[in-house]
Amino acid sequence: MGDEIDKILENEVAEIIDSRLSFVYNIYTKIRFRLYNTYQWPELDPVRNEICLCLMFGFSQAAITLTNHLMESVLKYSLIAKHSKDDTPPRKGKAITDFVGKFADALGIYDNSDLSKNINKACSLGLITKEQKKLLHKFRIDYRNAYSHSEKEKTFGNRTIPMQALKIEDGKIVMDEQSQPEIARMLVGQGLIQAKIAENEAPDYFIEVDNVVRYIRDKLYNYEYMF
Repeated sequence: MGDEIDKILENEVAEIIDSRLSFVYNIYTKIRFRLYNTYQWPELDPVRNEICLCLMFGFSQAAITLTNHLMESVLKYSLIAKHSKDDTPPRKGKAITDFVGKFADALGIYDNSDLSKNINKACSLGLITKEQKKLLHKFRIDYRNAYSHSEKEKTFGNRTIPMQALKIEDGKIVMDEQSQPEIARMLVGQGLIQAKIAENEAPDYFIEVDNVVRYIRDKLYNYEYMF
Protein backbone atom coordinates (compact mmCIF):
# COMPACT_ATOMS: atom_id res chain seq x y z
CA MET A 1 0.00 0.00 0.00
CA GLY A 2 2.85 2.35 0.85
CA ASP A 3 4.56 1.73 -2.50
CA GLU A 4 1.28 2.36 -4.32
CA ILE A 5 0.77 5.71 -2.55
CA ASP A 6 4.38 6.69 -3.26
CA LYS A 7 3.83 5.94 -6.95
CA ILE A 8 0.67 8.04 -7.02
CA LEU A 9 2.48 10.94 -5.37
CA GLU A 10 5.44 10.56 -7.73
CA ASN A 11 3.12 10.69 -10.76
CA GLU A 12 1.27 13.71 -9.41
CA VAL A 13 4.52 15.62 -8.81
CA ALA A 14 5.74 14.70 -12.30
CA GLU A 15 2.50 16.02 -13.80
CA ILE A 16 2.86 19.29 -11.92
CA ILE A 17 6.45 19.71 -13.11
CA ASP A 18 5.51 18.87 -16.70
CA SER A 19 2.67 21.41 -16.61
CA ARG A 20 5.17 24.15 -15.64
CA LEU A 21 7.86 23.40 -18.21
CA SER A 22 6.26 25.48 -20.95
CA PHE A 23 6.46 28.55 -18.70
CA VAL A 24 10.13 27.86 -17.95
CA TYR A 25 11.03 27.61 -21.63
CA ASN A 26 9.02 30.70 -22.56
CA ILE A 27 10.38 33.03 -19.89
CA TYR A 28 13.85 31.77 -18.98
CA THR A 29 15.91 33.70 -21.53
CA LYS A 30 13.98 36.90 -20.76
CA ILE A 31 14.78 36.89 -17.04
CA ARG A 32 18.01 34.88 -17.02
CA PHE A 33 20.13 38.00 -16.40
CA ARG A 34 17.91 38.99 -13.45
CA LEU A 35 18.10 35.51 -11.97
CA TYR A 36 21.87 35.12 -12.01
CA ASN A 37 23.01 38.73 -11.53
CA THR A 38 22.26 39.43 -7.91
CA TYR A 39 21.96 42.87 -6.34
CA GLN A 40 24.51 41.93 -3.69
CA TRP A 41 21.91 43.41 -1.39
CA PRO A 42 20.80 40.78 1.15
CA GLU A 43 17.63 42.69 2.07
CA LEU A 44 16.35 42.45 -1.52
CA ASP A 45 18.01 39.48 -3.21
CA PRO A 46 15.72 36.81 -1.73
CA VAL A 47 12.67 38.64 -3.10
CA ARG A 48 14.33 39.05 -6.51
CA ASN A 49 15.09 35.34 -6.62
CA GLU A 50 11.53 34.36 -5.68
CA ILE A 51 10.07 36.65 -8.34
CA CYS A 52 12.26 35.04 -10.99
CA LEU A 53 11.16 31.57 -9.91
CA CYS A 54 7.49 32.62 -9.86
CA LEU A 55 7.80 33.91 -13.42
CA MET A 56 9.63 30.80 -14.57
CA PHE A 57 6.92 28.51 -13.22
CA GLY A 58 3.98 30.61 -14.37
CA PHE A 59 2.92 32.06 -11.02
CA SER A 60 2.35 35.46 -12.58
CA GLN A 61 0.01 36.99 -10.01
CA ALA A 62 2.40 35.95 -7.25
CA ALA A 63 5.23 37.55 -9.24
CA ILE A 64 3.30 40.81 -9.47
CA THR A 65 2.54 40.97 -5.76
CA LEU A 66 6.18 40.20 -4.93
CA THR A 67 7.33 42.85 -7.40
CA ASN A 68 5.05 45.27 -5.56
CA HIS A 69 6.89 44.30 -2.39
CA LEU A 70 10.27 44.73 -4.10
CA MET A 71 9.32 48.22 -5.27
CA GLU A 72 8.21 49.32 -1.81
CA SER A 73 11.19 47.69 -0.11
CA VAL A 74 13.91 49.19 -2.28
CA LEU A 75 12.55 52.68 -1.68
CA LYS A 76 12.37 52.21 2.08
CA TYR A 77 15.80 50.60 2.37
CA SER A 78 17.47 53.22 0.21
CA LEU A 79 15.80 56.15 1.99
CA ILE A 80 16.69 54.71 5.39
CA ALA A 81 20.28 54.10 4.29
CA LYS A 82 20.72 57.60 2.89
CA HIS A 83 19.10 59.31 5.87
CA SER A 84 21.20 57.29 8.30
CA LYS A 85 24.42 58.23 6.52
CA ASP A 86 23.55 61.92 6.10
CA ASP A 87 21.74 62.79 9.32
CA THR A 88 22.82 60.35 12.03
CA PRO A 89 25.62 61.61 14.26
CA PRO A 90 28.43 59.25 15.18
CA ARG A 91 27.72 57.07 18.22
CA LYS A 92 30.07 55.67 20.78
CA GLY A 93 29.24 52.48 22.57
CA LYS A 94 28.78 48.79 21.90
CA ALA A 95 29.05 47.94 18.22
CA ILE A 96 25.69 46.18 17.81
CA THR A 97 23.85 48.80 19.85
CA ASP A 98 25.41 51.56 17.74
CA PHE A 99 24.61 49.72 14.50
CA VAL A 100 20.94 49.24 15.42
CA GLY A 101 20.66 52.76 16.78
CA LYS A 102 22.10 54.18 13.57
CA PHE A 103 18.88 53.37 11.72
CA ALA A 104 16.41 54.17 14.50
CA ASP A 105 15.55 57.70 13.39
CA ALA A 106 15.23 56.75 9.72
CA LEU A 107 13.04 53.76 10.54
CA GLY A 108 10.72 56.05 12.45
CA ILE A 109 10.39 58.27 9.40
CA TYR A 110 10.18 55.79 6.52
CA ASP A 111 9.00 52.41 7.83
CA ASN A 112 5.36 53.51 7.95
CA SER A 113 5.58 56.11 5.19
CA ASP A 114 3.31 55.42 2.23
CA LEU A 115 4.60 54.48 -1.19
CA SER A 116 3.61 57.72 -2.91
CA LYS A 117 5.61 59.84 -0.45
CA ASN A 118 8.61 57.51 -0.67
CA ILE A 119 8.66 57.71 -4.47
CA ASN A 120 8.62 61.50 -4.34
CA LYS A 121 11.27 61.60 -1.62
CA ALA A 122 13.57 59.24 -3.49
CA CYS A 123 13.37 61.51 -6.53
CA SER A 124 14.00 64.69 -4.54
CA LEU A 125 17.12 63.06 -3.03
CA GLY A 126 18.41 61.99 -6.44
CA LEU A 127 18.01 58.26 -5.84
CA ILE A 128 15.72 57.95 -8.88
CA THR A 129 15.19 60.10 -11.96
CA LYS A 130 12.06 62.10 -12.76
CA GLU A 131 11.23 59.54 -15.46
CA GLN A 132 11.57 56.71 -12.94
CA LYS A 133 9.41 58.65 -10.48
CA LYS A 134 6.65 58.90 -13.09
CA LEU A 135 7.00 55.20 -13.93
CA LEU A 136 6.85 54.11 -10.28
CA HIS A 137 3.73 56.18 -9.67
CA LYS A 138 2.13 54.41 -12.63
CA PHE A 139 3.13 51.06 -11.19
CA ARG A 140 1.79 52.13 -7.79
CA ILE A 141 -1.66 52.53 -9.32
CA ASP A 142 -1.65 49.83 -12.00
CA TYR A 143 -0.08 47.00 -10.02
CA ARG A 144 0.46 47.74 -6.35
CA ASN A 145 -3.01 49.15 -5.70
CA ALA A 146 -4.67 46.95 -8.28
CA TYR A 147 -3.29 43.59 -7.12
CA SER A 148 -2.25 44.10 -3.52
CA HIS A 149 -5.48 45.96 -2.71
CA SER A 150 -7.64 43.97 -5.15
CA GLU A 151 -9.01 47.13 -6.78
CA LYS A 152 -10.66 45.80 -9.91
CA GLU A 153 -11.08 49.10 -11.70
CA LYS A 154 -7.31 49.58 -11.47
CA THR A 155 -6.65 45.97 -12.47
CA PHE A 156 -8.82 46.00 -15.58
CA GLY A 157 -9.10 49.70 -16.35
CA ASN A 158 -11.53 50.22 -19.21
CA ARG A 159 -10.82 46.85 -20.79
CA THR A 160 -13.85 45.20 -22.32
CA ILE A 161 -14.61 41.68 -23.47
CA PRO A 162 -16.89 40.58 -26.32
CA MET A 163 -19.83 38.57 -25.05
CA GLN A 164 -22.94 37.10 -26.62
CA ALA A 165 -25.78 35.50 -24.70
CA LEU A 166 -28.09 32.68 -25.70
CA LYS A 167 -31.70 32.33 -24.67
CA ILE A 168 -34.63 30.11 -25.53
CA GLU A 169 -37.73 31.64 -27.07
CA ASP A 170 -40.67 29.50 -28.21
CA GLY A 171 -38.52 26.43 -27.92
CA LYS A 172 -35.77 27.89 -30.12
CA ILE A 173 -32.26 29.04 -29.24
CA VAL A 174 -31.93 32.74 -29.95
CA MET A 175 -28.65 34.69 -29.80
CA ASP A 176 -28.59 38.21 -28.44
CA GLU A 177 -26.55 40.89 -30.15
CA GLN A 178 -22.90 40.89 -29.17
CA SER A 179 -21.97 43.38 -26.45
CA GLN A 180 -18.70 44.67 -24.95
CA PRO A 181 -19.12 44.91 -21.18
CA GLU A 182 -16.31 46.33 -19.04
CA ILE A 183 -14.49 43.53 -17.24
CA ALA A 184 -14.27 45.59 -14.03
CA ARG A 185 -18.08 45.62 -13.88
CA MET A 186 -18.36 41.85 -14.14
CA LEU A 187 -17.85 39.33 -11.39
CA VAL A 188 -18.03 36.22 -13.52
CA GLY A 189 -14.70 35.39 -15.14
CA GLN A 190 -12.62 38.11 -13.51
CA GLY A 191 -10.27 35.63 -11.88
CA LEU A 192 -9.43 33.91 -15.17
CA ILE A 193 -9.02 37.19 -17.03
CA GLN A 194 -6.83 38.67 -14.30
CA ALA A 195 -4.59 35.59 -14.40
CA LYS A 196 -4.15 35.97 -18.16
CA ILE A 197 -3.40 39.70 -17.90
CA ALA A 198 -0.86 38.98 -15.18
CA GLU A 199 0.80 36.33 -17.34
CA ASN A 200 1.24 38.89 -20.13
CA GLU A 201 2.37 41.80 -17.97
CA ALA A 202 4.25 40.36 -14.97
CA PRO A 203 7.63 39.80 -16.71
CA ASP A 204 7.92 43.35 -18.08
CA TYR A 205 6.72 44.84 -14.79
CA PHE A 206 9.41 42.98 -12.87
CA ILE A 207 12.12 43.88 -15.38
CA GLU A 208 11.24 47.58 -15.14
CA VAL A 209 11.31 47.52 -11.32
CA ASP A 210 14.50 45.45 -11.38
CA ASN A 211 16.12 48.14 -13.53
CA VAL A 212 15.15 50.77 -10.96
CA VAL A 213 16.54 48.65 -8.12
CA ARG A 214 19.86 48.31 -9.91
CA TYR A 215 19.93 52.05 -10.61
CA ILE A 216 19.32 52.85 -6.93
CA ARG A 217 21.90 50.27 -5.88
CA ASP A 218 24.51 51.94 -8.07
CA LYS A 219 23.65 55.35 -6.63
CA LEU A 220 24.06 53.97 -3.12
CA TYR A 221 27.36 52.37 -3.99
CA ASN A 222 28.64 55.64 -5.41
CA TYR A 223 27.69 57.40 -2.20
CA GLU A 224 28.99 54.50 -0.11
CA TYR A 225 25.59 54.11 1.53
CA MET A 226 25.33 50.37 0.99
CA PHE A 227 25.16 48.32 4.19
